[in-house]
Amino acid sequence: MSYSRKSSSENIVLLGLAFDNEDNHKRITTGENFYILGGSTKTHDNLVEKVMAFNETVKTYGKKIEDLSKTEFHEIVKKIDDKNKKLFWFYPDQVNL
Repeated sequence: MSYSRKSSSENIVLLGLAFDNEDNHKRITTGENFYILGGSTKTHDNLVEKVMAFNETVKTYGKKIEDLSKTEFHEIVKKIDDKNKKLFWFYPDQVNL
């Protein structure tokens, strides 16, 4: 899962990519602050569930996703992630954009 900034003055989105698709179906889901691309039905649905939970948790902080500190971002990840070893979360300063 990646967390990317379009520019310093624009919104941030979560981007989920999955590569375990064996049926050649093109799965694309977009929503509030997120894009999920690819994956099997199960993986794709799991990613959608995670980003929706992330967004709901951000709202409990009374903030927008772009206003989260690195610490808050990782706190939210810990709350919603079930320790899935195949799911990776990156804060913007960890990604070269």
